[in-house]
Amino acid sequence: MIKLQNVHKRLGGRAVLAGFDLDIGRGETLVLLGRSGTGKSVTLRHIVGLMQPDQGHIEVLGSDISTLKGRELMKHRRRIGYLFQDGALLNWLNLGDNVALPLRENMLCSASEIEDRVFKVLSQVELEQHADKLPSEISGGMRKRAGLARALVCNPEIVLYDEPTSGLDPISSSLINRLIDDLKSSTQITQVVVTHDMASAFEIGDRIALLHEGKVRALGTADEVRNSSDPAVSQFIHGRIEGPLAREPLPEPQPETETDEGSDPQQKENIQ
Repeated sequence: MIKLQNVHKRLGGRAVLAGFDLDIGRGETLVLLGRSGTGKSVTLRHIVGLMQPDQGHIEVLGSDISTLKGRELMKHRRRIGYLFQDGALLNWLNLGDNVALPLRENMLCSASEIEDRVFKVLSQVELEQHADKLPSEISGGMRKRAGLARALVCNPEIVLYDEPTSGLDPISSSLINRLIDDLKSSTQITQVVVTHDMASAFEIGDRIALLHEGKVRALGTADEVRNSSDPAVSQFIHGRIEGPLAREPLPEPQPETETDEGSDPQQKENIQ
C-alpha cells in the first residue's frame, strides 16, 4: 500500500530523512514516533506528494508518487485523507461547509449526495448536531473531529494523521483514538499516525515505528516495542533524559499551511 525505499530529504542544509525505509500494508494502522525534528511530519508530506524526495523511491497505492503531476497527482490525492495538527478548518465556513469543501471543489457529487455524505461523516465523529457552527464556536477537540470528518468525506483508502490528540484533554483524546480504532476494525483504510502520545500509540497501533537520525530505528508491534531491549526505544517510551536520543534535534520545518489563521487554504484542500 505504502512503500518508502532509501528516501533522502535535506531541508535547510540538514538531512531530515537519510536512507529511510518503511513498508505499510493495506488496512494497517502504523504509528510514527520520534523526537521533534526526526522527520515524522515530513514523512507524511512525502506520502501525500506535498514534498518530493531528493533521492529514493516512494510508492503509494501502486504508483510512484514522485512521477505524478497536475491532474494525475490531484486525482491520486483524493484517495488520501489528511488530518492536520490544528484541523485546518476555514474560519469563515461552518463545519458542514468545511467538510463538504473537498467534494464541491472537485465536483465529485450532486448537491444531495454531498449533503448525505457530510451528514454521514459528521455522525461518525459525533458532530452531526453542530454542522451550522463556525470553528470559533467549538472546542479544540471538536475542531480535530471536524478535520477528521473532512479527511474521510471522499472515502479515502489512506488516512494520514499529524498529532491527532495534541493539545486535547484525556476524554477528547480517547474519543479520537476510538474513531481511529473504529476505522481500523470496520474498514480496510490504511492509517499512518504521527504522535508523541505513548498511550495513544499503544492503543491504536498495529505496528509502531521509532524514527531517529532520519531512519527507522525500531519497528514492531505494541508489545514488541514496549518490551524492546533497544536503549533508544526504552528512553523514548519512558521519557528519560539520558540515552541515545539525548541530543536535541533541530525542529522540523513547518509549512505555511500548518495554521488556519491567515494561511492559504488552497494547498490544504487540494490534497483531498
